[in-house]
Order: sequence, then structure tokens, then C-alpha cells
Amino acid sequence: MQLPGIRILRLPAIASLTLFFGGCQAHHLPRAQGVDPNEQVMDSLTLGKARLRPTVCEGIDMKPDYTTLDEQSLVAFLKTRGLPLRIERARADLFYVEVQINPDRNEWGRLRVAILGSPSQAGQELHEAMLAHGKGWWGIHRSNLAVLAPDGSVPDIIAFIGKTKLACWGVLTIAGSDNAFVVPGGYREL
Repeated sequence: MQLPGIRILRLPAIASLTLFFGGCQAHHLPRAQGVDPNEQVMDSLTLGKARLRPTVCEGIDMKPDYTTLDEQSLVAFLKTRGLPLRIERARADLFYVEVQINPDRNEWGRLRVAILGSPSQAGQELHEAMLAHGKGWWGIHRSNLAVLAPDGSVPDIIAFIGKTKLACWGVLTIAGSDNAFVVPGGYREL
């Protein structure tokens, strides 16, 4: 029975991902100062062609990790980079980690960190969330963690990766118009 003046909305399955990853305020990724994105890739900054240079992850252990992780795994990695962080717990399985990438301008990149049940679920949820948000959204996943990052141009994303080394910690994926592209050259899970 439907009450007068009340409409029942049926959300498509993809809407649950938006709810899972929290409210999607308009956050645009600022470009990291002092990092040339062209120096981080071989050949091209074009989606589907970009590949990280080996020097980006030099000295970082990229052995695949299949243990059950929580947000502290990501936080510990970012702390080794010496970057200022702010952490906010949204709920037991969702955290926001903000990384200061431009201290002179007080600019931060906000990451949504979701704790999921398995590596395959983390990869799938991240993929679907990026495509639901659209072109320019990106993220990384490692084991059971999915990290959704705000939209940006490919050069801005690569500069952020160059500064934080996040692609050395998790599998880097960037949403295109209707596909998501894994950027090779960093961390990967088999």
C-alpha cells in the first residue's frame, strides 16, 4: 500500500556502493607540488597506456599481501612517507584518511578506506564505485581494503601517486568514461 504524496524509490544495486563508500561530496584532487607526473610514467599519461617507472617504487617491498588488513595498514604506510595525516572514523568498516600533499597551500587529498571481507570483494567494490562516480575517480586496493580517491586528471593522480607512493602499496586503478584501467608498474596481487 502506498500512502498519498509518498513515493517509494527503488535504488539500483550500484547505489548501495555509494552508500557503502559514504557521502560523495565534491572533492577534487589537488596536484602535488614538486612532483612532475611525466617523470613518474614511461611513455604516456594516457589511460590504458600509462605505466609507472620502476623508480617510483624503488626500495619499497611490493610482495602481495593476502592477510586481513584494517585502515592502520594504509596509515602506517603513509606515515613512512612522512606525510601529515588526518583520520576520521565514519563507522566500523569505513574511514577517511586525509593526506596533506601541499603544506604551503594547506591542500589535502581525501581517501575513503573501506574494510571488506575479501580481496576479491575489495577489488570488485572499488571497481564498481569508481564507475558509479565517473571519469577521473580512482583508487587502490590491497587485500581486503578498498581505497576510493577523489576525481582528478591523470597528471594530478600520477603526481599524487608520485608523492605518496600509494601505487606501491596497492593496485592503482583509474576510471575512464566507461571502463576502469589498472596502471601497471606498481603493487599487484596475483
